[in-house]
Amino acid sequence: MNPTELNITKIELTPNSGWTLNILSRRVATITDPLGNRKTSYFGFDTKEQAEKFRNWLVRKNKCSSAVIRHSERLATEWEVKAWNVPTSLILECAVKDLKESSNATISTQSTLQRG
Repeated sequence: MNPTELNITKIELTPNSGWTLNILSRRVATITDPLGNRKTSYFGFDTKEQAEKFRNWLVRKNKCSSAVIRHSERLATEWEVKAWNVPTSLILECAVKDLKESSNATISTQSTLQRG
């Protein structure tokens, strides 16, 4: 899978406002303004420790201008890192990795069910 194969789910945050939540995968999303400019990015994690490790990496490697850890408000995970000015390439890399891992888990589960 490559970034051009992403199926992005777009959710308007407030009716007729133009602000959009763009869900790239279960663990990756962005918010864009009415002009389509990305304002924030979200990366989801199952544990606070995973979120802290990723946030610390983002900051240490200068991959964002700022990042906070919080209980998820945008993603279907327990924790999320909300970050500003993350490079598009990193967002896409994380989304593709998440989709591949989700796909592998689904295939594994299906083959287990078929054998059982």
